[in-house]
Amino acid sequence: MQTWTPDNMYEHVNGEAELLIRYGARGLGFAAYENETGDYLSVDILDLGEPINAYGLYRLYAGCDGEELAIHGTSVLADDYTQYGFYGQYFLRINLDTSDDVNSRALVEDFLIHFTGQIPEPSPLPRTLAVLQQNAGKPCEVNYHPEQIDYDLETGPGYSWVGKNGESYAAIVLDSDESAAQQSEALMQKGIATLVLYRNGVLWNKAYTGEPTDYMKQTIKQLVEQ
Repeated sequence: MQTWTPDNMYEHVNGEAELLIRYGARGLGFAAYENETGDYLSVDILDLGEPINAYGLYRLYAGCDGEELAIHGTSVLADDYTQYGFYGQYFLRINLDTSDDVNSRALVEDFLIHFTGQIPEPSPLPRTLAVLQQNAGKPCEVNYHPEQIDYDLETGPGYSWVGKNGESYAAIVLDSDESAAQQSEALMQKGIATLVLYRNGVLWNKAYTGEPTDYMKQTIKQLVEQ
């Protein structure tokens, strides 16, 4: 396996290194895997430090298109050529270079059995993610941003998603009620008219200018109290 650090990973992922570092990349590995019948794939393996960071990068690349599979504890977006996945703190980009008569899904599954067998049992994802996936229009529409939800608003890390009503929302849960109150005030000063402050959590809708809806109030309460 070839490996790179954050300082030199640009040598392998030119143009992507800055983005990967924002998602917490600690190291990058590149390997080839060959099964017993001689079929092979190559894979980029990124250590992002925390499972939620790996989820965030996976969602960024995978989006909501295509078939999403759960294979040996790994979430994988199936595709004919490039498949994205994550397992614990690891983000995977699997590149397939096979003939039409090769069972690509079986090849990927063989690799994941091999890979996950060498990795300790991963830590669970935050409960806040599960709450938002239940409240979103689609679970795949929940994104995590480890640096900034919105760079213009300087929000810090948090979540964004599309609700069942088609509206876009964002939320942060901070370490204290005081920090949340300060963030709420800062957002209002930057033009966010519709937000809900509940204890140490803030939820807002950047495009909406009416009163906070019951959905917004209930969702931030669930996030804070889960």
